[in-house]
Amino acid sequence: MPFNSNSGKKAGQVSKRGRALPVELRANLNELVGKIINDINYDELSASQKIKLLDVALKYSLPRLSIQKNLTEFEEPREINFSFVDEDGKAEKRNILLDENFKLKDLA
Repeated sequence: MPFNSNSGKKAGQVSKRGRALPVELRANLNELVGKIINDINYDELSASQKIKLLDVALKYSLPRLSIQKNLTEFEEPREINFSFVDEDGKAEKRNILLDENFKLKDLA
């Protein structure tokens, strides 16, 4: 059976992706999770169990971080440091200060 718009439409109808849980079921699950968390005796947990619990809890409680700055807004370097190593293993370092007329794309 070739994959085309008709077969893709049928596959999408059969697929389970994108179907959210009903509101009542989500509310019941949240209530159940709340009861389980309230019943946990944290003093009896081992250190590794506490760390695992923290790991799982943070995945769902912390917002996902996103890129705050566009890549086109990066600050161009004002200095370039080079290190040359000869056959004897001696390193020679050079620092080049860049003026305001220098463009990073000119270096490439």
